[in-house]
Amino acid sequence: MPPCNRRRFLTLGTTTVATALAGCWGTTDSLTYADWIPATDGSILTAYLDLTISQKSSQIDPLLPLFLPSKDSSSATGVAPDFSALNQIDEPLLRLPLQTGGQLIGVSGLSLTASGLSYLVDPTQPTEGVTELFRVNDTVVGTGTIDVSKADESLRAGREDFLGEMKYDVVSEGGNYTIYQPTLDVTGAVAVSESAVLVSDSQRKVQTVIETWQGTHDRAVEENDTVKWLFDTIRSGDMVVGWLGPVHLQDFYWERMDAEPATEIVSQKDDVLSSVTFSPEGRRITAELALQDDGIASLTERQLQTKLGISGTETEMAIDGTRLSATTSYTDDDLDIEYFERTEPTPETTETPQKSPSEAAADAIPDNAFEFSHDEDKGTVRVTFAKKFDADKVTVKAVESDSEASTTTPDPVSYLNVYLAPDGDEVVVTVTVDGETFEVARKVFPSSH
Repeated sequence: MPPCNRRRFLTLGTTTVATALAGCWGTTDSLTYADWIPATDGSILTAYLDLTISQKSSQIDPLLPLFLPSKDSSSATGVAPDFSALNQIDEPLLRLPLQTGGQLIGVSGLSLTASGLSYLVDPTQPTEGVTELFRVNDTVVGTGTIDVSKADESLRAGREDFLGEMKYDVVSEGGNYTIYQPTLDVTGAVAVSESAVLVSDSQRKVQTVIETWQGTHDRAVEENDTVKWLFDTIRSGDMVVGWLGPVHLQDFYWERMDAEPATEIVSQKDDVLSSVTFSPEGRRITAELALQDDGIASLTERQLQTKLGISGTETEMAIDGTRLSATTSYTDDDLDIEYFERTEPTPETTETPQKSPSEAAADAIPDNAFEFSHDEDKGTVRVTFAKKFDADKVTVKAVESDSEASTTTPDPVSYLNVYLAPDGDEVVVTVTVDGETFEVARKVFPSSH
């Protein structure tokens, strides 16, 4: 299965893709993921997210996959800023990593979902499975602790997701990695080891990235002076995005929209790396930018500050010929962001309707197997699988909005999200057991107005 990009998902629609992301989805001391990026004579596109930050903030907006961490692990509840109005922020240095990076990371996560490995990314258990997710051009890499037996079983068995069912067979083993390709006549490759999983549109690309990490292929950060400077300048971040231009960002977006970076001075033709780091305990957000562009030398420092929209409390900027580096720290007063103590929502109890499936099918689903959680701000309902049960398929549907999500692997504590109609909606849960589909839960949610 090739990596997910705009061309593959254009026909799916925003709701389908957003719901898929909602069911799926740190801070680093150094961006070691740069060691996975192979040297090339062409352009490079990359984006990075440390998934362990979701243990500090479980609120995930599927249209803007944004994770807001706290570095203070001693706090029992954690503290996180509320960024529900992020699209109204006019700070280009923030919008570049969050909006552009969010698009690239979101589609990268969908690549795992399309390969049947979405269970590896679980924000409720951020220290298990994939803990770091990043893109290396057309290849998506997830690192962490991988159960290779479970991954092998999932890939061979196939599963039905929003792209249909896809099964894989082993085509190569060696160097601690097993490489799989689809059994159908489509391009794609998945590589699995105990510490990483890779998804790309060809076996060659997967193997090149693996060899780069293992040191048997030249690394961009060692062979390319510009790439080295970019990563030496941006050494940490909760979310990172960058490229060695020219690139075509539109190819990696899941919906048709303006793919130009949200700042006047950065274009898809430039060489750039941008990051954002959240420090809720200090009520501070830090944005960093490293940019190489021939036009920099012709601009004054004041002109550059204006184009970058730098207005934070603490700002540093350095210019060296065609290279620019900038760091700005914002407080909640700068951005009018409200911080709050993160608490887990109290799940609502399932209302089980009176239904008469066959006795064998009914016995397969225990009482109170599903829990509803309503997020009024986002207009979504999460249906959590609270108990273990065997089913061929589980489908959650919002009747009025027609938002729907389904899974063929309803593991305990996993969940599905759907979007509600603004004027009120009704969410219905159905399961399929031994070929028989029947309703198991239904709940009405009032208007959000």
